[in-house]
Amino acid sequence: MNKIFRENLEFLLERFESQDICHVVELQRLIDILKATHELLSEHLTLDSFTLILSEVMENISLVSFSGRLASQIFQEVQNDLLPNFILCNTTQRFVRSIKSCQRPIRRPAVPHVKSSFMCGSHDLNTAHSAISELYSKFFGLPHMFAILKLLGSRSIPWLVRALLDHLSQKLTSLEGRIDELRGVLPKVISIPAPTLGVTGCLKIYKDQLHWATEYEHKVEVLQNLKEIGSLIFWMSLLDTAMVVPWLGVVPGSEAQMQQLLDDDGHSPLVSLFKSASAAVAADPETVNPQSFVTMSKQAEVADILYVNNLQTGSTLDYTLAYLSAILDTVRGKWNSPSKTGLIEITTSREFHRIYSGIQFVFCGEQLDENETNQEQFGDAVAWGGCTVAYLLGQHLRFELLDFSYHVLTVGESEVNPGAHSIPDKISKTYNISAELVRFLESARKARRLNSHVFTMLRARFPHEDKLAALVKQSGTVVHRIKYPSTPSAFDTLPAKGNV
Repeated sequence: MNKIFRENLEFLLERFESQDICHVVELQRLIDILKATHELLSEHLTLDSFTLILSEVMENISLVSFSGRLASQIFQEVQNDLLPNFILCNTTQRFVRSIKSCQRPIRRPAVPHVKSSFMCGSHDLNTAHSAISELYSKFFGLPHMFAILKLLGSRSIPWLVRALLDHLSQKLTSLEGRIDELRGVLPKVISIPAPTLGVTGCLKIYKDQLHWATEYEHKVEVLQNLKEIGSLIFWMSLLDTAMVVPWLGVVPGSEAQMQQLLDDDGHSPLVSLFKSASAAVAADPETVNPQSFVTMSKQAEVADILYVNNLQTGSTLDYTLAYLSAILDTVRGKWNSPSKTGLIEITTSREFHRIYSGIQFVFCGEQLDENETNQEQFGDAVAWGGCTVAYLLGQHLRFELLDFSYHVLTVGESEVNPGAHSIPDKISKTYNISAELVRFLESARKARRLNSHVFTMLRARFPHEDKLAALVKQSGTVVHRIKYPSTPSAFDTLPAKGNV
């Protein structure tokens, strides 16, 4: 029987290795079924420990290695398939596979022949299980992250995170050369068109000035690198979410901070459950030892207090952002070009945010592949990558102030009712403008909303320390290196329209 259990686990791992990472939920559930079978048979037979059998098959028994067989396979799938071939949908918090023309090929071994006894036991049960597993096979999200955490445990997760951070460093190195090339062809001055020219005039002037971005031969590679960087950051945020304990009511807040949701009685869901169960048992006169249930209830309160007190001590996402910030120190001198006068350079800046602004302009206005839209090809992860780099370089406010797409969109909004929800449709009906401009404005509006979401998350999870700035006196004298504390932007504290 011990041999059969090992063969069964070997079959399950070979089956997973022949499929993509979306099938990790199926693997976790099949291993749970096998574990339950082992427990039932152990009541009648002398069997090896299931933990020992699982460790042997997954090659986790080494004292010096933390990268077992399954952890290595998951890393390879994330690195070679998920990051390059999946696109992020920020609304659903899921990765979905992009269309086939955009995918990088990946080789996997052939799927082993299905053995009914090694799955759920019978043809009918296997059919039912396949129908359930199919629901998770077309995307990657929180259910898959929960499965990864359960399968790898605390031993292999740190190794997986570290391996992915090394891959993140490689991606940033690949991006560095392309950004330096774009900085080299950036014109000395990029003027801001006057709003009086109208939305069509502003778009035309920017197109004439941003040929360095629109005609750059490696722009798709830049977008792909930003997409993979952003996908990896979002993957870490999913890992962070999966590692919180929902039974204690700990969930990500509206701005990504961890917060605890309490029941009506002021306790977490776990404590409330134990208290209600203890009260029900104690009220039963036939209960032999109700005090043991009261003790468990008190222990639940202790666990609640110990965990929540350490809730904000650190997270995988925070560590990832700190790691990426440290990597950016190698290029900070080049990509951060402080003004010699201490004032913001509006038309002559050569900082990263200006480069990314041009890349975003291309993303919003130019269809890079005739068979699919840019959104279908790259998804929302480009914004996660570009905005995170801009934020960690301390350029997010300048980006929001000077972005080319934002300027065109603002001019377009000023030509119609500012409170309209379908701005591009309103403009097209009123001013009879081209469908190309309508698509650009719609893409720019979505990009601005997504960028705002990413920056809000970053401010909550990785707030900047006190900064050094320049003070301009009333006389016009510039005083350099004045230290001031980070404070919320005025735009963040103003009331929203309709709430005044």
